[in-house]
Amino acid sequence: MKGRVTAAQRTWRKFRDDANGNVAVFFAFGALAILGTVGIAIDTSVAYNVRSKLAAAVDAAALAGARNYASPTRDADIQRFFDANFDAGYMGSVLEPLIITPDDEARTVTVTATANIPTFFMNIFGTDSTDVAASAEATLSSRDVEVALVLDVTGSMRNFNRLVDLKAAAIELVDIVVQDLQDPFYSKVALVPYASGVNVGSYADQVRGAITAGTCSHPAAPNCDSFEFTNDEGDSRTYDVSTCVTERSGPHLSTDAAPSLAPLGTHYPPDGTYNPCPTAEIMPLTSNKTALTTAINGLNHGGSTAGQIGTAWGWYMISPNFAYLFPGEGKPANYGAIHLGQEVLKVVIIMTDGDFNTIYNSGVVANNSTGGSGEPEYKINQPGTNGSSFDQAQALCTAMKAEGVKVYTVGLELEGRPDATAFVNNCATDADHVYLPSSGTALKQAFRDIARQVSNLRISM
Repeated sequence: MKGRVTAAQRTWRKFRDDANGNVAVFFAFGALAILGTVGIAIDTSVAYNVRSKLAAAVDAAALAGARNYASPTRDADIQRFFDANFDAGYMGSVLEPLIITPDDEARTVTVTATANIPTFFMNIFGTDSTDVAASAEATLSSRDVEVALVLDVTGSMRNFNRLVDLKAAAIELVDIVVQDLQDPFYSKVALVPYASGVNVGSYADQVRGAITAGTCSHPAAPNCDSFEFTNDEGDSRTYDVSTCVTERSGPHLSTDAAPSLAPLGTHYPPDGTYNPCPTAEIMPLTSNKTALTTAINGLNHGGSTAGQIGTAWGWYMISPNFAYLFPGEGKPANYGAIHLGQEVLKVVIIMTDGDFNTIYNSGVVANNSTGGSGEPEYKINQPGTNGSSFDQAQALCTAMKAEGVKVYTVGLELEGRPDATAFVNNCATDADHVYLPSSGTALKQAFRDIARQVSNLRISM
């Protein structure tokens, strides 16, 4: 068979050697058509892959925008989530700036991305690039939120500009948490400044009981204008009543029972400026950012640390059992209340910069308190009625968490304070709700993170 020319070979040579070149032209056009078809398929595949990647990225970005809708960093968060899901230069693409369209009335945020893609084969036909785009819309399915902000304004807050930093942090938190749009869902904040007690202002008679004229003497119930007792040096002292309140005693010490059932303790501070009732009063739940900011800016430092009383009032401000005290906007919702299909979110944020060191007997600082500079002349010659401040506060934390309250704790510069650190860790809902900032800058970041978490919790996608 060697050397024998087959019919197929002869036919091929005839086509190859055709002087007219018709076959060569035919094959050239055929090859070009095949190449074009394959090239278009490749370019189309690249465009499809880029668009799929864009679609996934805008989906993630839109969801992030909805979760952080009220945050001043919302657009930056949207960009960050987009970038995390779409690599720059993916398959040679060049991105145009994201288009972010929020709609307060419709409660939506729309994210649109466009990418220009160079073509590899279609440019033979004069098309050197093509655009692909993807868009995603996320709708806010929100809920009402009530936040009690419990702020340490004790004497140690004067150190290292702590109070200045706290004010800035708290104001930013209010700005993030309290939405400009309060319908159909509200977002409100209550303030509880605390030191040696909590100043309830005009609510005092309702929560501690009416004060009678004259002077009461220990061991009589302290419900008079003035209270006479023997101090821890054996001398007689008489203190006037204030509008602060102290712990309540009895079976409702660690509950949020209404004060009509279990009155709060009366407060008798020393005369003058030593360990006074804080001047800043509680502020019931409100969506008025201006009023909240003014109240925060007006905070002053001074006095010892009755953290159990601050913790209690953080709970009371969002408790339905105290609702009768605060009509109108300040009235908290019931536990588990449902509004437009969503449960009301209740949050307490407790901030401290040190040990809880002040407990009471008959409305006067007890002689086993470590707070109040340890001065025996200012203390009653009796131990605290209800045990340690930390134990009381922890019992309150446990009880409010059992009611579904989310508890965040912030311990500022607590290095070397194991008891305070333990409380901050144990009181919070869990480890993700604990912050231990070691500087003013870190304190501001902690409040910022909490505010964003609260904003995220109020959004269910």
